[in-house]
Amino acid sequence: MAATIATNEINAPDPVTNFSITNGKLFIGGYESGSWCSASAINTSSKRVLITAGHCVHTGQGGTWHSNLVFVPRYNAFNADRDPVGRFQAYRLRTFNEWMNNSNLNRDVGWVTTFSGGDWNTTVVDTVGGHGMAFNGGTGFDVSIFGYPSNHDGGNRMWACWGTAVDNSIWDNRSKITCNFGGGSSGGPWIWNYSNANGLGYVRSVMSTVDGAGVNRGPYFDTAVRDGTDAANGDW
Repeated sequence: MAATIATNEINAPDPVTNFSITNGKLFIGGYESGSWCSASAINTSSKRVLITAGHCVHTGQGGTWHSNLVFVPRYNAFNADRDPVGRFQAYRLRTFNEWMNNSNLNRDVGWVTTFSGGDWNTTVVDTVGGHGMAFNGGTGFDVSIFGYPSNHDGGNRMWACWGTAVDNSIWDNRSKITCNFGGGSSGGPWIWNYSNANGLGYVRSVMSTVDGAGVNRGPYFDTAVRDGTDAANGDW
């Protein structure tokens, strides 16, 4: 599941031509609710784990856990079949204490462990595959980003952005790129070494914020993120 980081990390990624079914829309408050994030499946041994943003599972400092989360791989409201392989209900949510207690954007990472579901009543990874995870590399890397931004098609279908993420600042451990992905794209995977051939790669950050200039930022994936993924895997 976890990748070591090569010395040469910056290579311009190919344009996205395959909108991977491993990625999807994460409804908050039930299927087809007006609140959503984005998420992707991670290839852990339980085959049930999604990775997303921390604020997609918990509202942060002074807040509460979200409820009734439903993951829909490659959701597309413009198709007759909006959920091409079905839906996966959340079983358990997880995020960092630093997010829950302090809304620390360096720890804006969340995990969702899912029930079996979908059209074949099996695990999410057995249904759509799962990305690997990369950690402890640099903050600059080639990236392909997927999500459901509300400012593009109203969040009704998946969008992609690709290019080179760069270091945000000396004051934090985040990366940034100008994709102009607004609300709803939160939690969408920042994928390193994405393959159009199989729709898989290594998740190296997740969408966290956007500013008025359209600059998106995502948290750094270190050993603690790997440990959180392992813990979410054990939640089943």
